[in-house]
Amino acid sequence: MTVTVKSTVTTLILAAILTVIAVLALISIRPISLPFVSDYIRNQLENRFHAYYIDFDQAKTRWHPFSNILEFHLNSTRALDYGDNTLATVPNVKVEIEAGSLLQDTKKISSVELQDPKVSLVRSHGGALKFDIGSTHDGSSGRILETILVYLATAPANRNQTDYTLTEFRIRNSDLVIGDEISGSLLRAPDADIDLTPREEGIACIYEFNVFARGEYLNISGECLYNTALENFDLLVNFFEVRPALLTGFLPQFSNFTPLEVELSGKVQLKMDKLLNVNEAVFDLTSEKGTLEIVEILGNNLAINSLHITGKAMNRFSHIELNQLTLDLKENKVDANALFLRNKDNLDIKVNAYFQGRSISRLLPRWFAYLETDDLSCLENIDNTYHHSSISIDGNYDLAKHQINALGNFKCHDILLSNNDRSLSIEDYVNSSVNNNLNFRVDGALNSPNLATTR
Repeated sequence: MTVTVKSTVTTLILAAILTVIAVLALISIRPISLPFVSDYIRNQLENRFHAYYIDFDQAKTRWHPFSNILEFHLNSTRALDYGDNTLATVPNVKVEIEAGSLLQDTKKISSVELQDPKVSLVRSHGGALKFDIGSTHDGSSGRILETILVYLATAPANRNQTDYTLTEFRIRNSDLVIGDEISGSLLRAPDADIDLTPREEGIACIYEFNVFARGEYLNISGECLYNTALENFDLLVNFFEVRPALLTGFLPQFSNFTPLEVELSGKVQLKMDKLLNVNEAVFDLTSEKGTLEIVEILGNNLAINSLHITGKAMNRFSHIELNQLTLDLKENKVDANALFLRNKDNLDIKVNAYFQGRSISRLLPRWFAYLETDDLSCLENIDNTYHHSSISIDGNYDLAKHQINALGNFKCHDILLSNNDRSLSIEDYVNSSVNNNLNFRVDGALNSPNLATTR
């Protein structure tokens, strides 16, 4: 081989090496279009899916040298059945693959990210779930979701295993709609983020929504877990300074809290079946200043300095337990617990409430106007007198007639504390001595009840 030929070959090899280095350097900085990548990805996707195929307009590639991950950015991605009917459309899809697996039979897809899709999940009148991505509105994207969930459910939770194919599925900046034709609720989240990952029990998720409801935006975030063996969901919902009326679009049962004109912060833990029926809800909620709007019921609206409420609801909200309800009012502190059992026509009620501060008759004037309370010193309306009292009610409420029928008991407790000491617990009241008490009966409408002292 002559010197000229050797020089030419050397130059070509050097040029090829430099070209490869330049390409690798370039794709490590930003995604670029490589002619052979689109066909390669189409072939890989065609071998992976069988009920439909994936097409896209353009593919770009980026390499992360330190993690040895290749990113493929697919524009205008479509899933179509073999009759060329569109099942789903996504503006942009990002797929991350371990670069070292490209020459292996199993390509190690570490994550798939759908960017800026329109996503809807609607429970129909018949209880079926309709899932759509893009412009479809007939649930035809359901088989796409099924494929994703199967991959996640069968992927090992341990990322160090060598045979996994998908360990994370993300949705970013989604225009998300969640609806329920049964309850009529509708939730719209214009910029929703959802992450799905495999777990030993099934599929876990982390989400954050800026939900649009009744002309306002509210932030909702949390976690979820779908247990593949039990076919049920655990859903944690976190929110911050949200009015209860706005939450009814997400969970209609929050209508029970609408008399509270406050901004609630806290969490709700939901247990649901595979059709998203709520079997149990555990809640822990707090609020700063607001109003308890009960003037039509008890004759007074109550100004609230702070509120804390914990409890749970079961059997699709037919069984509600309030373990702790603490109201810090202007002149009173109220600690209460309650049990509500609902059937078709009636609501069984059991309430125990404990009061510190000024006379309870100031809080409930309509209820105490006709009771014989002369022997109850803690009902005296003296400005500088600090009282400790409790009330219990056990009965039922007719949901159709809006009538209550219950027995009650009122007690004055012998507790010596300074006026500004509000650290008493319910146990302190239960264990304290009672100066005097009164039994009573209440019936009729809540806003104009008939109360009578019983002996």
